Amino acid sequence: MALPAQILAVTAANVRSIPLRLGNSLVIVVGVAGVVAVLILVFSMFVGFRATLQGDGRPDRALIFTRGASTEYESSLSRETVAAVTNAPGIQHDERDRPMVSAEVILVAPVARKRDNSDVFVTLRGVGGEYFAVRPELKLVSGRMFRPGNQELLVGGSAGAQFAGLDVGQQIRLQDGDWTVVGTFAGGNGSRESEVIADALTVMSAYKLDSFNTMGVLLESPDAIARLRQALAGDPTLLVDVRAEPEYLATASAGVNRMLRLVAYTIGAIMALGALFAALNSMSSAVAARTVEIATLRAIGFSPGAVAVSVLVESLLLALLGALVGVAVAYAAFHGTRISTLGGAVWDSQLVYSLRITPTVTASAVLLACGLGLLGGIVPAARAARSNIADALHAN
Repeated sequence: MALPAQILAVTAANVRSIPLRLGNSLVIVVGVAGVVAVLILVFSMFVGFRATLQGDGRPDRALIFTRGASTEYESSLSRETVAAVTNAPGIQHDERDRPMVSAEVILVAPVARKRDNSDVFVTLRGVGGEYFAVRPELKLVSGRMFRPGNQELLVGGSAGAQFAGLDVGQQIRLQDGDWTVVGTFAGGNGSRESEVIADALTVMSAYKLDSFNTMGVLLESPDAIARLRQALAGDPTLLVDVRAEPEYLATASAGVNRMLRLVAYTIGAIMALGALFAALNSMSSAVAARTVEIATLRAIGFSPGAVAVSVLVESLLLALLGALVGVAVAYAAFHGTRISTLGGAVWDSQLVYSLRITPTVTASAVLLACGLGLLGGIVPAARAARSNIADALHAN
């Protein structure tokens, strides 16, 4: 009998005997399923966090910072600087010839998380009148726009879903009294939906501030950023940096992305090691229990290679079954679930994002499971191939 036919025959016999070794087989399936489910959960957090942070980025939008500032919160722009930037070339104008800029203030607002009533902070962003023109992906979905000079707020859709007390008509205690939620906005699938916004000048008055943190500007085109940079660099009184929004978001999120990736790899490595030993022990027990069967196959002409490969294939199939179970559990339990963690525009504020189980994450987890199955079967397969026929049959 040819080697492929031998492998097929022995593997089929092994698979048919799995119900007789259900305990050992379930150890592999459950162990691998646990690894895959947890790994998918952790990586979906990383993918969802990164996608939400970078979801706001548009190549035709730029952010203006104080020179040397690495984040919005570290920047401080005077009113004179804001006025000078507003009139700079390269900035898009609306149909009424108003420059599409939004000078903004970044603070935090205390709220309670709905699921456990714990006290957390969300980003409070004071914005200019052209905020929604600069960010056309954001739309008012309920209520009305806040009125400048009044202590009124708009709430992002993600923040409203995750935190208590942010429905239209409710009030939040902030600086200088209670501020009323008058509307909600959504769109873009980015971090801005995790924020509450108000009129920038009203926020500055309430918090006794005399400068803005940053400016968002909509450019005439992505290439117009070079013209804007050149114009601002030519004014020695303007100590500012101009950054394309995607560039800034990639830099700002790099630290948190590294941390989440490290957590994912660490947890994955620990659990994978446990699943590997479980697979190794289970397959070794299975081979030991079938010593006579394996010796009989060898005695009637089946090659050591066919026996070894059949053990590897069995281990791989059990690991693959565990992977499919883990994927199904992870997708049913976690996909699309919204959570909030630290990572907003102010780094002690909450960022709301959805867990994203992507095809890439799923494929990576399944490939890891297959690797665990093969590694767990190597030693038992070698032992089965090297078993002494006479000794095994005599021991029986």
